[in-house]
Amino acid sequence: MALVDDVARYYEARASEYDETAGYTDPESEALRAPIKARFREMFAGHTVLEIACGTGYWTPVIGEVAASVLAVDVNPPVLALAENRCKNLSNVTFQMSDAYTLDGVPGGFSAAFGIWWWSHMPKERIPAFLGALHSKLLPGAFVLFVDQLPYDGEVRRQDARGNTLERRVLSDARSFEVVKNFPTEEEIRQTLAGIADNVQYTEPLGEKSWNVTYNTKG
Repeated sequence: MALVDDVARYYEARASEYDETAGYTDPESEALRAPIKARFREMFAGHTVLEIACGTGYWTPVIGEVAASVLAVDVNPPVLALAENRCKNLSNVTFQMSDAYTLDGVPGGFSAAFGIWWWSHMPKERIPAFLGALHSKLLPGAFVLFVDQLPYDGEVRRQDARGNTLERRVLSDARSFEVVKNFPTEEEIRQTLAGIADNVQYTEPLGEKSWNVTYNTKG
């Protein structure tokens, strides 16, 4: 549990500075994200969406503007409070504190799911159980999108005994954390989804420094 707990503690501590350090308050970066937002809106229009590990909710209203409904979950109260405030004018968006690995207390029957910057923070050995919990909340044939970062330089990293990459993160107050930050290959992602997903599509959109995978749950 330590690796999972370390990720949670890090994002709880980072909550107040997350948007700024993630570039979400930068006008130039915001302009670059416009086509990404448009793509996400097209994907989730009309869906009942379960958003995993929503954090401060930057992407939640993007989907909420077009979805029939969005339930966004996170394990950290401080980030959920920020997300709720960000979406206070969207009556079709609700929030719930829940562990993404179990989704205890989360209802079922969603037609779509979304997770951004989450896959990389999961220990490799926990991913199958996570996907099992997620799929149990989705309708057969539900649409799923995961987005995460491609490898980048400039950080101190090491490997643990189970093959997870651990990355050192330092906050503005000099507090230091070591969090899981894996960079799966397309082959690894496809192997993980084999047998539990249909219509798997993997892309690395030009200029976005990220990978996207979409699929449908088994019918």
